[in-house]
Amino acid sequence: MKRVILLFTALVLCIGVAFGQETTINGTVVDETGETVIGAAVQVEGTQVGTITDIDGNFTIKVPAGKKILVFSYVGMATIKQEAKNGMKVVMTAEATQIDEVMVVAYGTSTKKSFAGSATVVKGETLEKKNPSDVTKALAGEIAGVQVVSSTGQPGTTASVRIRGIGSVNSSTSPLYVVDGIPFDGDISGIDPSDIASTTVLKDATATSLYGSRGANGVILITTKKGTSGEFGKIDIDVK
Repeated sequence: MKRVILLFTALVLCIGVAFGQETTINGTVVDETGETVIGAAVQVEGTQVGTITDIDGNFTIKVPAGKKILVFSYVGMATIKQEAKNGMKVVMTAEATQIDEVMVVAYGTSTKKSFAGSATVVKGETLEKKNPSDVTKALAGEIAGVQVVSSTGQPGTTASVRIRGIGSVNSSTSPLYVVDGIPFDGDISGIDPSDIASTTVLKDATATSLYGSRGANGVILITTKKGTSGEFGKIDIDVK
C-alpha cells in the first residue's frame, strides 16, 4: 500500500513539474508579400512577457505554464492573436484606418474636424444618384441652410441658389462658384454633374475671410474628377 501511495505522489509531483515549466516558442513574422517584419512586438496574452522580432523576422519567447496565446502587433498593421506553437509563421496584414472626411478650402484641403467654419461636403456619388440636369438642382435638399429655387419649370434653366437666405437687396445674392480652385464666372449649368468628385459649401463668415466680398453670399467649391495613376480607363454611357 505504501508503494502505491509513493508512486501516486511521485506521479503527481512529475505532472506538477511538467505543467509548471515554461515553454520556449520559436517563430517568424512576415507581411502579406512574404517580407519579414522587423521589430514586431510579440507578447504572451495576459502577461508582461514579450519580445520583438529580429532582422530576419524571427522571434523566441518563453511562454509561462497555462498560457498559450501570443499577441502580435506592429505600427501600421492589424494586431492579431495566435495559439503558441513551435515553428509558427505569422502573417500580418496592413491595418485599414478610417480617415477623417476631407474638404476643399481656399488654401488647399482640411479635415472636417480641424476646420473652424461651417462647411458641408456633398460627394460626387450622391449627386450622381439624383441624376440631375445641372449642379444647382443636384444640391437641392442636400445641405441645411441652402435653398435651391427654380423660377420656371422650363427644362435646361439653372435654379437660383441661396445660402442662408438673401444677403443683399440690390446686389447679387448668388454664391461664388469656385471650380478646381479657380472662381467660375460662366454658366454653372455647363458643368456635367457626373464630372464632379465632390462639392463643398461654405456657409458662414469663413467664406468672406477666404474669398473677400465675393464670398459674402457663400461659396460653392466644386472639385472635378481626375485621372488616377494605375487605374484602368472606364467609359460611362448614358442612353435616354
